[in-house]
Amino acid sequence: MTQNEKENPTSEHMADVIDFNEKKEKSNIHVEEGIKWLRQAALAGDNGAMNELAFQLLTGKLVKQDAEEGEKWLRKSADTGDRWAMMELGYRLLVGEDLDKNQAEGEKWIRRSAELEYPMAMRVLGYRLLEGLDIEKNVEEGEYWLRKAADVHEPIAMRILGYRLLTGKHELKQNVMEGEKWLQKAAEAGETIAMREWGKYLIHGVIK
Repeated sequence: MTQNEKENPTSEHMADVIDFNEKKEKSNIHVEEGIKWLRQAALAGDNGAMNELAFQLLTGKLVKQDAEEGEKWLRKSADTGDRWAMMELGYRLLVGEDLDKNQAEGEKWIRRSAELEYPMAMRVLGYRLLEGLDIEKNVEEGEYWLRKAADVHEPIAMRILGYRLLTGKHELKQNVMEGEKWLQKAAEAGETIAMREWGKYLIHGVIK
C-alpha cells in the first residue's frame, strides 16, 4: 500500500463510514421512539413499561440519564406492588446506586419484596442480614431468608447456603451433607461460581 492510499481513504471506505453513521442515527431514532411508547404504556399503568423506563432513565445506558424521572417511575411501580420494582428501588436506595442513599427506606422496600416471596429479594435480604451490609446484622434472620430463597431454587441463594454449610464458616453451623446438596443444586441450575466450586469440591474434597 502506498503512502497516498494510507492518507486518502477510498470511496468504498468513505461509503462504509457514512453507512455506519446512518445506522447509528437510525438506532438513536429507534431508541427515542421506544422510550416514547414506554412512556405511553407507563402512563396507562403498565408495570413492565414503568420498570423498563425507570431502568433506562436511571442507568443512562441507551438514553440520557434522568435519575429524577427514573426514580419517579420506579416508585410508581413499587407503590402498585410490583415485586421487582420494590426490590430494585430498595437496593438502589440501600447502596446509593443512581439514587440518594437511604438505608432505612431501602431496607423497607427490600423487605416488602421479600415478604411477597420475590426470590432475589429474599436472597439479597438474607445475605445482607448475614453480613451486616447496610442492614443491621442478624444471622438467624439472614439464614431464614436465604433458606426461603434457596427453597424456591434461587441459584445464588443455593450456592451461598451450600458453601456456608459446607465450610461451617460465616456463622452458619456446619452441615456437610446439606451443604453438598445445595451447592450441587446450584451447580446443576447453571450458576457459574457454584459449578466451579462444586467441581473443585469433588476433586479436592474440601472448600477453603
